[in-house]
Amino acid sequence: MKHIHDVAKGVRSTSDFMSLPDRVAQIKKKLSRALAMRQENMKSVSQSGDKSLRQIRTLRQQVNEMFDRLETKTIHEIDSRKTSLETQINADVDRIAVVTENLQKLLDEIKDKGKSDAESYICLKKCDAMIRAANDLVEKVTSHDDYAISFQSYKGIVDYLSSLETLGDVTVVGDEKPLSGPDHVFRVESSQQHNVRVAGDGGKSYIYGACALPSGEYLLLADGYKNSRLKLFTQDFKLITTLDVPKFPYDVCCTGEHEAAVAVDNDEDRHEILLVQVQAGKIKKTRTIKLRHCCRGLAHHGGQLYVTTWTALHVYDLKGDQGRQLYSDETGPYTVYRCAVSPDGSRIYITNNDHHQLVTLNKDGTKLSTLTHPELRYPCAVHVSSLGHVFISCPHRNTVVQVVGNDVSTLAGEKDGVTTPWALCFNSSSNTLVVGQRNNDNIVELKFK
Repeated sequence: MKHIHDVAKGVRSTSDFMSLPDRVAQIKKKLSRALAMRQENMKSVSQSGDKSLRQIRTLRQQVNEMFDRLETKTIHEIDSRKTSLETQINADVDRIAVVTENLQKLLDEIKDKGKSDAESYICLKKCDAMIRAANDLVEKVTSHDDYAISFQSYKGIVDYLSSLETLGDVTVVGDEKPLSGPDHVFRVESSQQHNVRVAGDGGKSYIYGACALPSGEYLLLADGYKNSRLKLFTQDFKLITTLDVPKFPYDVCCTGEHEAAVAVDNDEDRHEILLVQVQAGKIKKTRTIKLRHCCRGLAHHGGQLYVTTWTALHVYDLKGDQGRQLYSDETGPYTVYRCAVSPDGSRIYITNNDHHQLVTLNKDGTKLSTLTHPELRYPCAVHVSSLGHVFISCPHRNTVVQVVGNDVSTLAGEKDGVTTPWALCFNSSSNTLVVGQRNNDNIVELKFK
């Protein structure tokens, strides 16, 4: 026992023992992050499962709509053919009746004893001509004595559906590697450009805002300046519909599973937030919140709308009530440019375009930190992923950067097709970042690794 006591006493004086609290603190911090990641995994499983169910329902709705359309067109085709045939048959019936009646009249005239030979001869010739016409009519009618309408469904439809076991592949994403934590620095694996110009556009697109609806079905873009419209795309960038809005839409954010808010401002007398509903492939205006100040940047969390005015940050509820100013900076014209909120709502990120900074506030508007970095030049859009990754666009440098702590890493630039990036939208499930651009009909999809 004395030996053990001496060894233990010696251990107390070693550097290992002295550093033990720090080591425990570090591992507890890692465990806390691992716990948070697993909790986020559980949330992701629930959300992705619900999303898959919604996709199945949407697919069923789309299939029903396609079958309804095919059925309507097929019935219309049958009705059209039926009407055409009935019209033709009725016309033949009428012609037969007329020819029969005329033949009988001529025959009666020929039998008339009071007619001269010349008149009888003329009647005979008319009768011969009419008989030939009648024979032609009879031949035409009797050659098509099998008129009927038949329908034969395409055999491939039933065969294909019968060959399916399910409506699609069900896979588990994430078995290969854990979901990336907020400290993970992404790298661009590939980039792809998608054209978002649509019929009726008055000029090149100015994609000032972008958001992916929580359902995962749609991507909503705010196209300002010359077009002033919302554009709804599928996640694989197929156009669904558009909605014209007042001049000019400067930003857009999701406020619910099927709802979004749009910042609209004409630099003069219109300062408002337009609430829209996005469902069943349609965009519908629901209500408008009038503001007394400029409305440029927009973010949502926990039923609250965060609005930037270029020099101040205001917060409102979804009814537009209880508005108050959280933060202001009058040291320049663009000190409160855009904003984003962390997933837990504890932090608000603001881009200071004048001083090339990222400002972090707590939920009460108190400044927590100010980040200045050589790569952070004229920052514009700021976006926070569902896992806490912070992305910023720098239009004057044609770059997209990621912020981790006090470090800034450039993710993409002109070599990836990025020019004047103005809007950002990250999809955590696919590790892709959509980049909306100013005065450019192409948006860029960055695939990360």
